[in-house]
Amino acid sequence: MKNTPAAITTALVSAISEPYLILDMEFSSNNIVRLTSLPYDVSVGGNTYISDGGLTQFEPPKLTSVLDKETYRIKLTDHSNIYKGYFDSNALGTPVTVRLGIEGNTTDFDIIYKGRIDGVSIEVDPSESIKIAVIECGSPFAALERTNERRTDHNTQTLIDQYDISMSEVYANSTEIEVKWGKA
Repeated sequence: MKNTPAAITTALVSAISEPYLILDMEFSSNNIVRLTSLPYDVSVGGNTYISDGGLTQFEPPKLTSVLDKETYRIKLTDHSNIYKGYFDSNALGTPVTVRLGIEGNTTDFDIIYKGRIDGVSIEVDPSESIKIAVIECGSPFAALERTNERRTDHNTQTLIDQYDISMSEVYANSTEIEVKWGKA
């Protein structure tokens, strides 16, 4: 169940609220991008969210009654190939968090999206000489068909948890076992 802070719901129903979004992307090698949709930089929890980071569009998934793989799309103007550099260094799987806040309040936020990057691309508009970095984040249902290969042996399990002995009796070349089922 979603727990939207009371300050957010109260402000959203008032006539003069100014909602804004903040975006966190934690690329590999400790490159953290923090952007805001506000026209000025804002400090939240000791972190500065930049207003001139090229944030042009948030496109949340469309509401449907079918369980599908809609994506959350974020578009950023790539002024000097910064995002292209991140994309080239394997951006897939990068954690992304989008939060909603109300102008004047930097303590209460509602998480709009939290997930990982599923796809990236660069769109070029030659008529306006603009490059747009497009980030596609999967919905929670995007991973339903994804497979994750994992060895089931003691050595692999100890890499995950050194105290877990659940795979210690699994043998690589065990013999076939026949189990009789039913009445004799």
